[in-house]
Amino acid sequence: MKYQRESVYRPQRYADLHGRGITGTRLSGGTISGYESNPSLTDPAAWAQICIDMMRTDPIIRRSWSILKQTLLSASYRWESADPDSELANELARYANEAWGLDGYSGHMSVPWETQLQYLFEFIPVGYRYAECIYKIERGERGVQVWLDRFADREPTSHYKWLTEDQQNLLGVIQNTVSGVSPEPIPSDKMLLLTLGFTGSNWAGNGGYLRPCHYYYRAKQRSMNLLMMGVERWASPTPVVKVDMEQAERMGLTEAELSAAVDEAEQQAAAYVAHETSYLVTSPAIQFEAYGGANSGMSSAMALDVIRECDSQITNAFLANMMQLGSVGTDTGSRAVGQVHESFFRRSALNLVQLVCEAVGGIDRAGGGVIHRLIKFNYGEVNHAYLPKLVHSGLDVDALSENLQQLSTLVSSGILTPDAQLETMVRDRIGAPDLAESDERTTIDRLTPAGGGSLFSELNRIKKRRGQNG
Repeated sequence: MKYQRESVYRPQRYADLHGRGITGTRLSGGTISGYESNPSLTDPAAWAQICIDMMRTDPIIRRSWSILKQTLLSASYRWESADPDSELANELARYANEAWGLDGYSGHMSVPWETQLQYLFEFIPVGYRYAECIYKIERGERGVQVWLDRFADREPTSHYKWLTEDQQNLLGVIQNTVSGVSPEPIPSDKMLLLTLGFTGSNWAGNGGYLRPCHYYYRAKQRSMNLLMMGVERWASPTPVVKVDMEQAERMGLTEAELSAAVDEAEQQAAAYVAHETSYLVTSPAIQFEAYGGANSGMSSAMALDVIRECDSQITNAFLANMMQLGSVGTDTGSRAVGQVHESFFRRSALNLVQLVCEAVGGIDRAGGGVIHRLIKFNYGEVNHAYLPKLVHSGLDVDALSENLQQLSTLVSSGILTPDAQLETMVRDRIGAPDLAESDERTTIDRLTPAGGGSLFSELNRIKKRRGQNG
């Protein structure tokens, strides 16, 4: 008899559509807990205020974030059709580009998309930020249509609590009363929520890029305060009132007169320390000495080492390590090391821009899918496969330029021969279209610059066309 293995899994005829687990996020009264161990940082609004203070007062934090933010703002955007062969998909992409003012359209937003990114990207250092979608209705050549006027920024410092009924899904947010104005709740289907490190139901994120900097920020502040105290005591040492009792007896001073002289000397020392006077009056019995000063043996090396280490850790949190190369206290200025750091930094920037694109695009959901909402307002419900996709460009390394430089050197030195196989490999790597059979050339044709028919001239033309098209 043939052995038949019993299956411990019993296949079902239909998919189980019921969710059985929970997100696992601790949510009580609209407040998220269980992630932050520092009790003073558990309130998202309080943490946002701390981030503002850090950004305003620490030059390394300001520099690191400015470098990253300027890199993010250099990206270009456009809405791409989900299916170039579909008339509906192309129309939805056209509408999206017209709404956002991308791909040659002037746009319908009252504030340019690129300008709004100035504050939308601020979710990165804090960990979260939300904006309210403000819509408007306009009549045009295509009739009455609903457009997005702007993403109205809502400061994280004004956040009060998250709205939810089942402690799992977001329904909206409530803000604090600010300047006597009590705002209405913002529903989740009317907002754009940007979260860094979103897990479970933790809509406040992981504290952003500044959370790992907080300890080093505080340590650097403490070190700087101690260092400046030492500098002050070195530059302006503490005066010491010295009493010569033998001289006082020879001068015949009574106990009351000596006590009065000591009190007067103490007043002089206090006025000198407070910079109220610039001189001291002494007597044979009362003299002044300095405690500290040039003879204190003060050394700032240890404090400065601590500060430099804190600066380095803060820079690491932003992946801007290349800014430390060649600085005091670093052991390398290698170009190759800098390129590796820059590559990681650029990849991080690409991922952050992609987070914004994914939040704006996609299916209508709590805090996201804005484009789907607009399409439903104007075109009704459509197949989700036809929703346009917001894509970005301009941040990645231009592989075309690198290949052109390398190929020119290798071919001119005779190491490579520009045959058909090499040209095909190069075109595949840089994303250029395949060469038509009618345009195929010999090796001699590729090496001949006359008439612009060389391989490098052709690649240069492709590069110029790419630059014009963004």
